[in-house]
Amino acid sequence: MDEEGNIHMNPNFLAQIRQEFPNTMSRILIACDDGTTRSEKACTAIVEKCGYTQCKVIEGGIDAYLAAYPLTQADKVKWRTRPEIGQDLSGFVTALQAEREAAERERQKQLLTAVSAAITRDLPLQMEKIVSNIVKRELKALAPAVAAEIAKAKGGSGGDSSKEIVKALPGALATAMTGTVVPKFEAATREMFDQVKGAFEKGMDDIAQELYTQKENAIAAEATPLISSLRLASSEVRGAAEALLTMESIPGGASAKAPGPKVQATSLEAIEAQMDPTIELGRLVDEGNFEGAFQKALGMASVEMVTWTCGQCEPARDDIFGSVPVPLSQTVLLSLMQQLSSDLDTDASLKLQWIQAACLAMDPSDASLAQALPVILGAVFDSLTETARDANTPPAVKGDLRLVLHVVNSLLSSFK
Repeated sequence: MDEEGNIHMNPNFLAQIRQEFPNTMSRILIACDDGTTRSEKACTAIVEKCGYTQCKVIEGGIDAYLAAYPLTQADKVKWRTRPEIGQDLSGFVTALQAEREAAERERQKQLLTAVSAAITRDLPLQMEKIVSNIVKRELKALAPAVAAEIAKAKGGSGGDSSKEIVKALPGALATAMTGTVVPKFEAATREMFDQVKGAFEKGMDDIAQELYTQKENAIAAEATPLISSLRLASSEVRGAAEALLTMESIPGGASAKAPGPKVQATSLEAIEAQMDPTIELGRLVDEGNFEGAFQKALGMASVEMVTWTCGQCEPARDDIFGSVPVPLSQTVLLSLMQQLSSDLDTDASLKLQWIQAACLAMDPSDASLAQALPVILGAVFDSLTETARDANTPPAVKGDLRLVLHVVNSLLSSFK
């Protein structure tokens, strides 16, 4: 809609409709804020120009819809956390940064203009004043030197004094100027420019610091509302999640409406632990419950989780396998070797160290593993052998593999 209130169709609108709804029998609902002119115009174009047969206008538009079906708290949370918000924030930050940079360039331009005008106006006057003072001061000191040069010339010639003075005066003045006035003038000029340079640099540093402080303050002031909005959205998300958990734990709530297993009340921490198993695994390791940590990791049937648990226990590996008895059951040790040996493409060095330590901690006399132990050890040996023969295995890993293969083979030999 332009300034005069005329409605103009987006030239890409119909093409986007065809792309999103290739079937002309698709059901399409059109809505604007009040469901009048704009919606009707769009619907007419879709039907007449594109041939769609199931296009309708929502009577009363979005305003009427929201009045009849107000947004719930969950809807508001969903809206606040929609993916497009990240793009909106990105565009906002980019535009803000561009605006600040343009303002800073304009300030710098004005600053340079002001400095240039000040130099053009004040520097010639200061130069004239300094040169005048130098000339006056040095000309007074020049008289004795000129007189000495004239006396020297006069005494050497023995002629008419006035003629000799006139003849000797230009040379005496030149000698005195070259030896006295010019060096002092150069030194004074150099000192003056050093002072001007120092004052200019100090002024520029002060102004730059002031501009930087102003920029930081402006960005902080403009970012504060954005940060507050993000915190509010985060708080609403957490509140909505807690509300859902509360509903599930109340008889007759969400969990009672549909048949199925009973849903127990839980906490956000428990949900996070379910979504990220490393939280629970890390807690068990920190408590020193290595048996529980490895049982949980092995139960996930994930080599990645088992390897992660080994990495967390690595600082205590010598203490674990140096204890008597070892704080890991024979079943855990055997399962640990089997899972780690199944994938040596990553973290091979760590896995081989744990396979070797677990193998050395095995008890061949354990009757409960008499049947399973040889079979699983054989599979571990075959997997290690295959990796050792692989041409892509690094030489350093092959060296570790030879040692672990020797240990596993020695344990296997006890069953033959």
